[in-house]
Amino acid sequence: MKQIKNNFITALSNLYETSEINEIFYECVSHISEKSRSQIILSLSDKASDEIIRQCDMLLSRLKKGEPMQYVLGFEWFDGMRFAVDSRVLIPRPETVALVDEIDKLKMQNAKCEMRVLDIGTGSGAIAVAVKKRIPNAEVTAVDVSKDALEVASTNAKNNGADVNFICDDALSNSFLSGCAPFNVIVSNPPYICPDEKTEMRTNVLDFEPHLALFVPQDDPLLFYNKIAKFAINNLESDGALLFETNVAYVHDVEKMMSETGFCDVAVIKDCFDRERFVIGKKI
Repeated sequence: MKQIKNNFITALSNLYETSEINEIFYECVSHISEKSRSQIILSLSDKASDEIIRQCDMLLSRLKKGEPMQYVLGFEWFDGMRFAVDSRVLIPRPETVALVDEIDKLKMQNAKCEMRVLDIGTGSGAIAVAVKKRIPNAEVTAVDVSKDALEVASTNAKNNGADVNFICDDALSNSFLSGCAPFNVIVSNPPYICPDEKTEMRTNVLDFEPHLALFVPQDDPLLFYNKIAKFAINNLESDGALLFETNVAYVHDVEKMMSETGFCDVAVIKDCFDRERFVIGKKI
């Protein structure tokens, strides 16, 4: 087993730091063997079974090409739940749980209100499913322009026992969700990476995660934020909230834009890594 671990370190050292490779090794072996990390650590001096060797070799052959571990294993954890992921959707990030936390706080502040929540650009469905699981009586609608992404999101909702209404629509369309009833909360983690940032991105993101969910035009980084904010100001109930995850480089631009669009109490919130990442505002 120790030799398998060394194989991971040797094969992946050009892609990840050693600490990250260790995490990948333990995650992969835990998935294959159904053993905990502590059990694996205690068995490092043991002889590995032929099946463990075979499966580790298969996983490592994909990981060496830069494919994200989550795609290789087929899942990622988010807010304590397991979500299926593949190249059709972005991998849910731990910092995004903060958006679910903020929606949970809004529910606690308005305990008598039966919330109608809209998640725009749902991808894997992580935010929508997590909100529904935390607030069971909320009516949650999740929208994405990608039918492929919605297939993954629907599977995740079913697997996690969450009743979410999924709709295929384009947030940039002038007829987006035409005729819908007002919402109490609109949340979005839209595309926000500009093409000139590609040089700073890791291969496992740039070469494998869907560009449709990542990139915006170089000359219009707030494309989705502007469009969604204008939709939200017209489709939120009074005292309803709009929540965004943003590119840290544009967080204050989004903050200013929301204030200019008519939102009040606009605030920037830090993520779990102490970076200014989220913007929230309320409709008067």
